[in-house]
Amino acid sequence: MKLTNTLYIGMALALVACGSSEKVITADGSVYEIKGNVITNKGQDVSETLTEDEKKDIRELVEKQQDAKKQAEKLQKELEKKQSDLEKAQKEAQKKRDELIEKQETLQRQLKEKAEARENYLEAKKELVDQKEKYERLKKKGKLSPNDEEKWQERFTELNEDIEKTKKKMDALNK
Repeated sequence: MKLTNTLYIGMALALVACGSSEKVITADGSVYEIKGNVITNKGQDVSETLTEDEKKDIRELVEKQQDAKKQAEKLQKELEKKQSDLEKAQKEAQKKRDELIEKQETLQRQLKEKAEARENYLEAKKELVDQKEKYERLKKKGKLSPNDEEKWQERFTELNEDIEKTKKKMDALNK
């Protein structure tokens, strides 16, 4: 953007500096300044001393110079338009890149949640199996009182509820 602003200012200064006069350098190296119908060389009017062919050549050079300026301005506008289009494309690409990064992060978070839910489910099942084995061992040894039996049944109920909760959560995440 700074470059385009600088170019605008430079072009404006060039147009103001030139005003309505044009400077032309001929093939022999002479510098002529043209203001309307007056042609000067080194500040002196040489309109009367030049031949018609020389005047014609100088005016042709001025026209070529003006055409070149117009062409340069046209190219400058095209360049600015292309630069603007490029900036738009870059913004769109950045926006898409950001969206993709956000989607990727969401997917990673979902995968992590699924893995955690599966791990919690497996841990809950393992805990139930371990507690049942412990219960069976104690029961075989005869070390369970009727109160202990009640406590174990409550513990099994809680563990089964935990398994159901973790299974529901895991199933919900896997949809």
